[in-house]
Amino acid sequence: MLAIKISACIVMSISSYCYASTDPECLKHLGGAFGDVECFNGLSNDLKQENRKLAADVASTIPKGNGNRVLLKRYLQDQVNAKNFCELGRASMTNWTREAMTVNPRYHDYDVAYYECAYILLEQENKFLKSLFRNANQK
Repeated sequence: MLAIKISACIVMSISSYCYASTDPECLKHLGGAFGDVECFNGLSNDLKQENRKLAADVASTIPKGNGNRVLLKRYLQDQVNAKNFCELGRASMTNWTREAMTVNPRYHDYDVAYYECAYILLEQENKFLKSLFRNANQK
């Protein structure tokens, strides 16, 4: 499989195999095109994984039966729900009409507004969870 990816890089220098969208360096080269979508989406996927681990780490510091466990779960669910409001960013660029949602983030011209919003939410969640974990481990 790795050989196929390397071959793809040699044959097509603009292949996504060659330019990792999860490299934070991509944030320095935003230009409003589909590469921006790949940048925000790739970084968001990394943050989702990190946030799941952080949430589990924070939860492990809360004693069983403590109401803050429920509050943490509610916070995490509210963060998932907040992503729905990112649709406003995309709709604001399309004269308030809603484009059909797709699995492929490169499908619509205005997806960058949605994926940037989702990234910002995950980044904020990441900072908050790190702060909670740091606070819980101060002894």
